[in-house]
Amino acid sequence: MLRRLLPPLAAAGLVFASFALAQTAPAALTGYLTPDTTPQTVRILPPPPAAGSGREADDEAIFARTRAMAGTPRWSLATSDADLRPGPGMFACAIGLDLNGDNAPTLRRLFSRVGYDGRNVVDPPKDSFNRPRPYVGAAGNAQICVDKTDSLTKSASYPSGHATISWAWGLILAELAPDRATEILMRARSIGESRVVCGVHYLSDVEAGRTNGAALVAALHSSPEFRADMEKARAEVAAARETPHVGPGDCLDADQAAQHPID
Repeated sequence: MLRRLLPPLAAAGLVFASFALAQTAPAALTGYLTPDTTPQTVRILPPPPAAGSGREADDEAIFARTRAMAGTPRWSLATSDADLRPGPGMFACAIGLDLNGDNAPTLRRLFSRVGYDGRNVVDPPKDSFNRPRPYVGAAGNAQICVDKTDSLTKSASYPSGHATISWAWGLILAELAPDRATEILMRARSIGESRVVCGVHYLSDVEAGRTNGAALVAALHSSPEFRADMEKARAEVAAARETPHVGPGDCLDADQAAQHPID
């Protein structure tokens, strides 16, 4: 099943992709963007839903409703998706093969560097808006799919870092394999929505993350180094796709999740 296509789950309670990147990426790794070319997403994103608003009520209702997913295959996928590692393996089912450090080393490093840049579009709005996680406060006893660590709880909810990075990665991979763009972006959307299923983000956090990820990718295209790596990665992906593809029987969980968005 899908579990054998994805990397093993890292430490539960992973708050943001850059934490994993810092643990697994080379010490000399840097992003592609400079302070001048990094989007000021704290100015781009709207504030999270106001207290007492209809949008906030919708967020709370979706959080409550998705607690019933505990123990389901969708919950298991959300738990697996919490381990957002710097590699394209999470998109194996969407593109039809497992891209990794052996058959796509440039793409893997590109994903890592994009994750590094992601910190600078996620941390400022998180710090500015400082929205508590859904399970904090009155919902403190609610079940989530990862451990309720101090680092997770102290990290603000809006926008979602996982949704930001997974959407950025999805946009990049869709550009490299445009004939699979629909499937890739459906998977990117479901990775973000896994954070809602998991109970660590509101839906509006994830929606803001997709805006964040799109802003990041738009800025990345201003970097000549990024564009050069994209061309190398394009050749890697094309060569890798000449090998046998991942069979549809291995991908039922991911396919079903992509077909049924959270609302």
